[in-house]
Order: sequence, then C-alpha cells, then structure tokens
Amino acid sequence: MKKCLFCKAEVQKSEKICPNCGKRCFSRKWLILLVALAIILIVGIFGDSEEDNYQEDKGNSNNTVVENKGSKKEKKKYGLNEPVIITTSAGSYRLTFTGVTETSERNRYSDTQANRVILISYEYENIDSEENVYIFDSNFKIYDNENNSLETYPVSDKAGESVSIGRKTNATMAYALNSNTNHIEIEHYSNMFNSKYDCIFEIEW
Repeated sequence: MKKCLFCKAEVQKSEKICPNCGKRCFSRKWLILLVALAIILIVGIFGDSEEDNYQEDKGNSNNTVVENKGSKKEKKKYGLNEPVIITTSAGSYRLTFTGVTETSERNRYSDTQANRVILISYEYENIDSEENVYIFDSNFKIYDNENNSLETYPVSDKAGESVSIGRKTNATMAYALNSNTNHIEIEHYSNMFNSKYDCIFEIEW
C-alpha cells in the first residue's frame, strides 16, 4: 500500500489514480526528483546571471565601451592618458586624451567670450572598424566644473585625419573656458546624432 500525496488515503501500489480524490498518484521518489530538478534549474538561472555581471565588470576594467544603446546605467569616468576602446556596429577604435594646455592666443574676429583658452589634445586609433574613423569637435560636448557648456574657439588647433584599420592620428581642439578651475568633463559621441554619450572623461590639469 501507499499513501496518496494529496488526500493521504491508502492506495494500492498498482493504482495510478487515487480512488478517494481522483488525482494522479505520484510516488515520494518522483516528488523528490521533481523538487531536485527545480532546485537545479533555479541555481542554473542565477548562476548565469552572476556570470553575465562578471563579464560586464571585466569588460569595464579593460576600458571597453559598446556603442550606446540608450542604457541608463551610469558610466565610468576616464582621465588623461587612459585609453578607451569604443565599439560600434562598424568595428572598434581607441580614444585617448593626452593633455590640456592653456594658450594666450586670441582671435580678434571671434564673438565668443574667452577669459581663458584651452587646447585639448587627443589621439585615436582605428582598431578594426570597416569604416574609416574620423573624430573631431562635433563628436564631443565639453563642460566646466559648474556644468556650463564650453564653446569652440578659433585659434591654432589641429584637426585629426580619417584613418583606416591599423592607423592612428592625433588632434588638438581649442575651447573658451570662463571658469577659474582646471577641471572639465568631456562627453564623447561616436554618433553625433545620438542623445546619449558613449563614454565620459573627467580631466584635471
């Protein structure tokens, strides 16, 4: 004899349906097996989730950024001489800001107010992008320590070049700075029409 797991009535071992409650009879061994399978499945799901998080953190430690897809996750801020690999649908490239200097040069024809003028130097390398990489000031939005947007300033800056796979170049862009602190933040947009930046640099000099 065996007991029905639902109504506890005694049932013949050969019976598959309980004559008392009409439910299918399961042996205790089958119940234990089903519970064990459910536990294994749950552990497997949470294990995969933890592994995905580890892979994401590992990618960040290598300064690799995937082209922004509208994620609200706060991005890490990078500094001077800290290269970042940007991955887009066409491939990837490496971007590094190498320095910020101040110049006394002024453009008398410019209407932009410039208490200070800074030259921001950077370099980029096409790692494996099928499309040539060309990065210029329209790919950036720059802010001072009070979150005021900086304007470009026409002095002796140096434009980069369009580079194919394996090639790299450097450039310098000039901005008017009306803050007294040596602190800026630079948002980089691989696609200037995106509403979200790919990565952000926090630079002090």
